[in-house]
Amino acid sequence: MDVDRLQAIIDWMRKSPVEELEVADGGFRVRLARRPDGTVGSSKEPTAPVPAPAAGEEIAAPSYGIVHLASTPGSAPFVTLGTEVSAGQTLCIIEAMKVFTPIEAGRGGTVTAILIEDGAEVSAGLPLFRLD
Repeated sequence: MDVDRLQAIIDWMRKSPVEELEVADGGFRVRLARRPDGTVGSSKEPTAPVPAPAAGEEIAAPSYGIVHLASTPGSAPFVTLGTEVSAGQTLCIIEAMKVFTPIEAGRGGTVTAILIEDGAEVSAGLPLFRLD
């Protein structure tokens, strides 16, 4: 989960009546709770500095749909973490109303993050991949 997405969840929680919230995204898990003074924080303060998000280009969904990370069920994904891609290479396909739209790399680079899961529902603007 990237820092901006986590900050958006914290901001939402500040405005809502929710007292506690646990969020899991892939291997990342955080539990947020409202403190007695009304502020929101994690249940455990970090023991090490949190690294800044990696610089790179995020590739976002152009529209609503279902993400397919492979061309057909059971076949190898278009890309995996660490894959070197070139401009125009297909990263995934978004299906909406039986129309399949390939999502391509805008430039060459290395896939440093896959921010969605196969079969996930996405909306326009949702980050899908990060390239460095």
